[in-house]
Amino acid sequence: MRTPNDSFTLHPALLDHLRYRDELLLKDPRLVYPWWRRPCRVRVLLVTNGFLDFGPGDFGLSTFVQMLTNDQRYYVRFEITLAHRGTNVGDPGIAVHRTIPQFRFDNTDHFSGDLYDQVWLFGADSGGGALTNAELLTLAGFMNGGGGVFATGDHGNLGIGLCGNVLRVRAMRLWDNATGKVGMTDPHRNDTNRAGHDAGSQFDDQSDDVPQTIAPKLYSNRLGWFWKETYPHPILCSPSGKITVLPDHPHEGECVTPSSLTTTYLDNSPEFPGGVAPEVIAHSTVPAGNTAGSKQATQAQTFGAISAYDGHRASVGRVVTDATWHHFVNVNLVGEIFDVDGNRGTTEHYTKLNGFMSTATGQQHLKQIKHYYINTAVYLARPQQQRCFNTHYIWDLTFNHRVIEATTSHANLDFGRIHPSLLYEIGTHATDVLGRKAGQCRRLKFTLDIFYELEALPDLIPDIDPWISRFDPEEAPLLPWLNLEPLYGIVIGAGLLAVREKFLDADVEPDQVEDDDIRRVFVEGARRGLKHGSDSLNRRLEIVNTLR
Repeated sequence: MRTPNDSFTLHPALLDHLRYRDELLLKDPRLVYPWWRRPCRVRVLLVTNGFLDFGPGDFGLSTFVQMLTNDQRYYVRFEITLAHRGTNVGDPGIAVHRTIPQFRFDNTDHFSGDLYDQVWLFGADSGGGALTNAELLTLAGFMNGGGGVFATGDHGNLGIGLCGNVLRVRAMRLWDNATGKVGMTDPHRNDTNRAGHDAGSQFDDQSDDVPQTIAPKLYSNRLGWFWKETYPHPILCSPSGKITVLPDHPHEGECVTPSSLTTTYLDNSPEFPGGVAPEVIAHSTVPAGNTAGSKQATQAQTFGAISAYDGHRASVGRVVTDATWHHFVNVNLVGEIFDVDGNRGTTEHYTKLNGFMSTATGQQHLKQIKHYYINTAVYLARPQQQRCFNTHYIWDLTFNHRVIEATTSHANLDFGRIHPSLLYEIGTHATDVLGRKAGQCRRLKFTLDIFYELEALPDLIPDIDPWISRFDPEEAPLLPWLNLEPLYGIVIGAGLLAVREKFLDADVEPDQVEDDDIRRVFVEGARRGLKHGSDSLNRRLEIVNTLR
C-alpha cells in the first residue's frame, strides 16, 4: 500500500481510491490493465539440508523465499517448491506450491525432469547424507535436458554432501579446504565483513546494514550501437546499474573456473560439451586486519564470489554457483533475532537486529541484492521461457507503454508508407523504456535475441554480443565505421508496429493470444523492417563509395 509523502496530505477520498486500485491489482491485474497477460511460469525447486531451513530463524531462508515469491514482475512468476533432505523444511510465512521433507532426487514423486525448470541447492552438511549416484545421474539428466541449477555452500566442506559431486557444479566452486583457501580462522580465510557501527572488527558485522562491495566482471563488444560500452554479466545488471553489493560474512567459500574442460561425468558423458567454459563473474575483496572478534587478522586478497555457466550455448542447462549461502539467509539480510547476550536490542547496535531493513541506505542495498536473486532465477530459466519473457516485453512495450503512440500523432499507420526514420524512433524509444524498466543488460539481450531469431548479421554476432565475444586482446580493435544503431531501431520498431496492427482491435482476450502468434507477427514485421533498414543503409553506402 502506498504511503503519502510527509510534505502533503492526500484527500481521504483519493486515498480510498488508491486503496481500491491496489486491491483490484492484487485480485486480478486485468481489472486495472485490460492488456494484461499472465506472466511466464517458472517452476523452482529449492533444496537444503542440515541446520538450514526455509523458516524465519537466523539460518532460515524465509526472506529470500519472500523476495522470490513477491517480486511482482509482469513477465515472470516463480512457482516455488521447498524441500529438505531431513524433516525440517520450515515455514517461510508465505504460500508456496509444495513442501517436501525427506527429499530424494531418485523419488519420482519428489523429482523428475518435467516437474521443475530449475533447482537451487543450499548445502549445509559436511558430507553426511550425500547424494547417491542414482540421484546425481537423475539430476545430471535434468541439467542436460535444459534445467538450470544454482548451488552454494559455505566455508570448508559445508555443502559438499548436497553439492560437491553434482555435474559441472563440482568444478565451479571449492567444496572443501584442501587447497587452504576456504578456512575459518586463518589469515587467508575469505572474510568479507565490513566494519559496522560498533567499534572494532566483530563477527556480527555480517548482520548490520553495511554490505560488502563486489567487483563484477565487465564485458564489451567491438561494433555498432554498443561500441566501447561495458556491461556486467546479466545476473549482476539492474535498472539502476551494476550490482556491486552482497551481504558480508567472516568466512566464505570460493567460486573458481574448472581446471579442465575435458572431464567426463559418472556416465562417461562430457562434463562441458562443446568446450563452453564457466567463468567467475564477480570477485569479493577481503580487507586486511579483520579479526571478527577472535580470529587471526586477515590478509588483503580477492576471490571468486559468483560463477556462471551458459549451458544454452551447448544445448544444456545453465549453472550458477555462489561463494556462500550467507548471501541468502536471514541473519545476513534482516539481522539476528537475538544479540550475543541472548537479548534483543541491548548490547549491540540496532542495525544488527534489523539488518538492511534498519536504514534507508540499507534498504537500497537490499533492493540491489534482490535484483541479484531475481536475475539469477531469470538467467537459469529454460530457453523456451527466455522466449516467453521476450514475448511479454513485446506485448508490454506495445500495449502498456504505448511506445508507438508516444512517437507519432497518427492513429492509423500504413506499414508500407512509413519512412524508416519513424520505425527507428519507435524502436529506440522502446529499447529506452525497456532499459529503464528492466535494465540495460535486458535491453541489450532483447535486441540480440531478435537478431538471433532473424538469423541476421551472423558474421557480426561475435562483435555485437559482448557475452559471447571472444577475441585476442592483442588484435587491433575495429574502427567504428559501421554504426548499426539505426538498423536495430528500425527492426524493433517494425516488429512492434506489426504486433499493434494485428492485435490492437482483435476481438480476443490478451491471454488467449498465443505466445507463438505474437512472436511470429513480431518477427514478420521485424523482417520487413530489416529490409527497409538494409535498403536505406545500402543507399548511404553508395554515397560513401563515390568518395573513391
